[in-house]
Amino acid sequence: MPLFFSRRLYNSKTDKFTNGPSKDVRYVSVKDKTPGQKGWAGSVVTQKKWLGLVKKEGMRDGIVIFVHGFNTEQAEMLERMQKIEMGLRRNGFKGAVVAFDWPSDGRLLNYNNDRDDAKYVAASLVRDGVVPLMGLSPRPKIHVLAHSMGSLVTGRGFQQFGDTAGPGGGNWGVEQICCVAADVEAQEMARGSGTALVLAKRSRRMTNYYSDRDRVLRLSGKFINGGRSRLGRIGMPQLVEKGHYDVDAEAQYRRDVYPSDKSARYSHTWWFDNDGFYKDLAQTLRGKSAGSMTTRRGGGAGADQELWT
Repeated sequence: MPLFFSRRLYNSKTDKFTNGPSKDVRYVSVKDKTPGQKGWAGSVVTQKKWLGLVKKEGMRDGIVIFVHGFNTEQAEMLERMQKIEMGLRRNGFKGAVVAFDWPSDGRLLNYNNDRDDAKYVAASLVRDGVVPLMGLSPRPKIHVLAHSMGSLVTGRGFQQFGDTAGPGGGNWGVEQICCVAADVEAQEMARGSGTALVLAKRSRRMTNYYSDRDRVLRLSGKFINGGRSRLGRIGMPQLVEKGHYDVDAEAQYRRDVYPSDKSARYSHTWWFDNDGFYKDLAQTLRGKSAGSMTTRRGGGAGADQELWT
């Protein structure tokens, strides 16, 4: 049962979400697809009911909040969330997967609009997702899996709350933050930078999955963002905060993706069709130490680890 919370504008007359930003958050329960079914069917529910449904999904290994990237319509977000859940389940992850559905226009040329909307709604990730989920009993481990511009949403959202924003005015944070093909400036994760410090304080570990073969991020850095290289293409700077790790997936991409599939868009989204990525992600979410990962190689003498499964 796909479950998500959304800041897209909702049209009550048509009972559908649009791609515009809404000032309100809505919690949604979606029915599982039947064979041959086209489209998705679901309903808006109360926060209380939604949290109960999340709990029924299982929380042994925690709850993953998937934060999608730019140029993503709601239907595509649901398809990707389903892939993530299935990929993690195949690799032994016993937890719930939900999503934060922010108002992306679903059009490549609307990059700047998406970025503005991402910043506008970023606080909802924490206020309407992380904190309510932390309030479940027993308290679960919360993880964030951010793709592309979803990493911008995560960084901005986490920066907007202090130590007493948690349930009952207590402290708050998440277990694992995993950024995949992150469309944010690489220097934002340098040791001592504002974003790096906040993510280090609010999580037990941050893992950055990147690939130099990502042609979408090459375009984003070179032409859209004034030459500022993206985190998901070149990785983090040499000096990083404690608990921050880089995983280079270029070799796995070159080996696993057929030449006919190596389009610009797929170089940015191939992760979600790669079982080796899910093997690594499942171990990461369960808290296995980076140095003991069976899904990685290298990493000696300050070098980044490589995804290799």
